[in-house]
Amino acid sequence: MRVWNAHSGPQAKFCGKGEYEVLYGGAAGGGKTDCLLICATRNAKNPSSRSLILRRTFPQLQEIIDRAWRYYPHLGGEYRATEHRWHFPSGATVQIGHMQHENDKYNYQGKEFTFVGFDELTQFSETQYLYLHSRVRSTDPSIRPMVRSTTNPGGIGHYWVKARFIDVCPPLETYVDPKTGLTRSFVPGRVYDNPTLIDNDPLYIRRLEALPEVEKQRLLFGVWDIFEGQVFTELSQRVHGYDDFEIPPEWERIVAFDWGFSKPWAALYAAVDYDGVMWIYKEVYGLKDGNYDDEGVRQTNSEIIDAIHESERTDRARPRLRIADPACWGPTKMGGSNTVLGPSFSEDASRGGLFFMKADNDRLRGIQQVHQRFMLETITDKDGVVQREYPRVMVAKSCVHWWRTMTTLRQSMRDPEDIDTRQEDHLYDCFRYLCMSRPIIPKRKDYVPAGSFMAERRRLIRAREYAKRHGCDLTSAYNRVR
Repeated sequence: MRVWNAHSGPQAKFCGKGEYEVLYGGAAGGGKTDCLLICATRNAKNPSSRSLILRRTFPQLQEIIDRAWRYYPHLGGEYRATEHRWHFPSGATVQIGHMQHENDKYNYQGKEFTFVGFDELTQFSETQYLYLHSRVRSTDPSIRPMVRSTTNPGGIGHYWVKARFIDVCPPLETYVDPKTGLTRSFVPGRVYDNPTLIDNDPLYIRRLEALPEVEKQRLLFGVWDIFEGQVFTELSQRVHGYDDFEIPPEWERIVAFDWGFSKPWAALYAAVDYDGVMWIYKEVYGLKDGNYDDEGVRQTNSEIIDAIHESERTDRARPRLRIADPACWGPTKMGGSNTVLGPSFSEDASRGGLFFMKADNDRLRGIQQVHQRFMLETITDKDGVVQREYPRVMVAKSCVHWWRTMTTLRQSMRDPEDIDTRQEDHLYDCFRYLCMSRPIIPKRKDYVPAGSFMAERRRLIRAREYAKRHGCDLTSAYNRVR
């Protein structure tokens, strides 16, 4: 007796994939969880088979358990609730587990699984996902170890899942990791691929179509570029991005800094043009190489200062204003004591030739300033006809980490007016400090070519003033001024 049949299309392709890692993701209602449960029993007749299916939190396991009761008893499975494990006549098992907290991944240390499945992968951190790979192995040559996952767009892991599966190669094709040689693939799915659901609940699609636009695009069509809780939906690289060019030296330059050690530190450089438009032209980011899980490079204050100096060594002009998180002025203290143990970052930076002013760290006003910067400035004539539209901030496309983190920021569940501070928000903080700094619009100056009559006349006037002020002859003064 057949317990379950995969529908032709994405379900069948997901179940038949042979790559080491496969993600079945996209819209809601595609039957992804059922596919995961069935894939976990692929070797249920082999006593060496050990499968694990995970959800992020314990309460979410109930859905997995309820669905498993539909199929596993028909395969001879016996569920032992105290173990959260299904046992099959051959001796094979399927364990149901969770990793609500980051360190819960160590609960599986020392265990061996031939199959690991993640349901709603974007709810997990990348470090949790990769750690479980160390538990995937097989001593039976007839069983091929594999990792299978299902998910909808959105969640705390939206970016790393998208980068790992969606961005690396086209759907259904095989990607070979150049470092490990392991293979992975992405199978996109939509609700239309699950005729069982459509036949039994024909109004389900209409309910998805009635959702707000962002949620509809994500859950109905499986769009990965937008997701629920996205903060800056108006941000677009097409509108706000630009290709690198030489920033004019007369534009006012400013840099914002956010300190970090185990978390990344960040410095964001901006220039303000004659129209008041802020141009973000460079980022310096202390992120550990190859790690998109918010891990810093663990540099000391002196190393950070040296890195900033090195990044500015080839710049035509240096910033006239530096601002930093007010926490950079906080002295290092022992918990519960007023004893100062060491200098603050600001003190170390001053010794190293970098002088900062305290940034305005008002979070709610700051996020409003960021939204205002993303809005388009509209110039109209006296008849109200739009003559020009332009954003109030432009960001270099070479600032890859700024674009990566800003487009994936989520709203806080506790305070919808602010972002979730548990995510990688360091470059956002720098950008917020820039927007709150009331950057000065430079005065437009007429350019006088060097060597021209006007330039030499101005130099002569300055030389006469210098000679009168210092009591030297005109020739010496002329050689000393520029």
